[in-house]
Amino acid sequence: MTNNKKPVILVALVLIVLMVLPMIVLMVSKGSGPVAKGGPRISIPKGDNTSEAVNYDLRQLAERAEKLLSEDLADALRKGDVSLDFIAALNKDAEKARDALADGKLEKAEQYYSSVVAAADAQLGALTLAETARALDESTYAELKRLEYLKIAFENTYREAVETYNQGLRDLNAGNYKESVDGFEMTSAILGDLEGRSIQQVGGMLEAANAALAELDLVAARAAFEKVRQIDSANAAAADGLLMVSSLEGIASEVQVFKALQAVGELDEAMAQLDGLLAKYPNNPFLLNERKVIHAQVQEREFKAALELATKTEAEGDLLAAVVALEAAIAIRPSPELNERLTALKGKAKAARLEVLLEDGYSALKAGSYDGARKLYREAVAVAPESKEARTGLEKASSLYLANIRYTQNITSAGKYLKQGRYPRAAKFFNDAMASRPTNVPPSQLQEESRIRTELAVQSQQVGLQVLSDKKTYVSLIGVFAPERFKEKDLKLYPDVYKLMGTRKGYRSIEIEIKVDTRSSKNIEVICTEKQ
Repeated sequence: MTNNKKPVILVALVLIVLMVLPMIVLMVSKGSGPVAKGGPRISIPKGDNTSEAVNYDLRQLAERAEKLLSEDLADALRKGDVSLDFIAALNKDAEKARDALADGKLEKAEQYYSSVVAAADAQLGALTLAETARALDESTYAELKRLEYLKIAFENTYREAVETYNQGLRDLNAGNYKESVDGFEMTSAILGDLEGRSIQQVGGMLEAANAALAELDLVAARAAFEKVRQIDSANAAAADGLLMVSSLEGIASEVQVFKALQAVGELDEAMAQLDGLLAKYPNNPFLLNERKVIHAQVQEREFKAALELATKTEAEGDLLAAVVALEAAIAIRPSPELNERLTALKGKAKAARLEVLLEDGYSALKAGSYDGARKLYREAVAVAPESKEARTGLEKASSLYLANIRYTQNITSAGKYLKQGRYPRAAKFFNDAMASRPTNVPPSQLQEESRIRTELAVQSQQVGLQVLSDKKTYVSLIGVFAPERFKEKDLKLYPDVYKLMGTRKGYRSIEIEIKVDTRSSKNIEVICTEKQ
């Protein structure tokens, strides 16, 4: 075997030993016999009642010790958190406890098991503390990195935090876990205080900067924002503030004009002034931001006004106006509460409007204003399609409206033909009017109806008429008799308009339209006298 191969073999042997030893220790810790599922099988000698009571407590202690050895400490050994020597020493004490227990030496067994449990708990407690210290190391280091930007502004405090962390890290590496945990917790407390002070200072500086900006004191505002950037170079509010300061340079006096209007509530005028400035400086960040502010104030004003109007009109009973006002408020600022209020208000408005429409429709129907009733009932159906009264009213009003139109037109036609003397046609239209006559007739139409009825009654009998000629002229009455020559002819005609025709060879024909009624002449002459 060469000298080069010897170290390799030795290393291999050491590795084999390290792999085998944990298994040996585990086998020893579990004993030579099998272990029950609920815990180690412990042989306890029988005794009197006192001994049995003690044995019960002892058995609990023994099970605790065996569990620590076979599970908790074995797991720690696999992780390398405890040494083989420590495990071996505890196993020796545990074996002594088992022997004492087997020999009935209960007090001695209790002493050994107690020492095993105490040592195991102490070691496991130390391991838990070590894990806590390691976790705190990571979180504290991350916190130091996060707040590193405060190192310049708070140099002494940040240095104190770093030094405290370093001491905690040294204690951790030395195995002084309690001191290490204390050190890391102290570091976190220092950093928390540091961050709190920085937030307070930055907040105060930003308030001062914004106040100066509002007063258009650009020098003070810039200085305050820059102080914030010295503490926190990444502060977005400070960066935005400096941008606003730069945007105001050169236009501060013009800005004061619309700011003064804004301050006294003249928002529309302020907006007009601002829009004028924006026309000159369209991309100015400050002006664009101020426009958003004023627009929000205008919206708030309109929102409040709409709500007040909705409340006022609802109290006055004008529910439709209240609905419109509330809808305007919701369009500006929607909310579930306002939507719920609007739904309830619409229900009330619908019921109230329906009641008014039905009452007015019925009144119009009763008064004979069928067209008005029809329009009212139609709106009622649109408001509440489920309303049977509205549907029935619309049907009735429409029917009566149609009947009234027919009545009116027929009465008008009857009057027209009556005036022309065409009594049969006048009677026909009058009868049609009576067939469609509505219940309620306006006084003017009643008067006309009575006049036509009276006149038709007068003109309902035949009237005597004598036609005179020269026995040379052929005379005919259209619809009554054919052309013939006569000296005179007596007729009995119902009142109407007739057409008399006269023809004679060599003479111009004549055509006469005669109106026959009880008041017309009883004689008429038809003679062709004008030669062609």
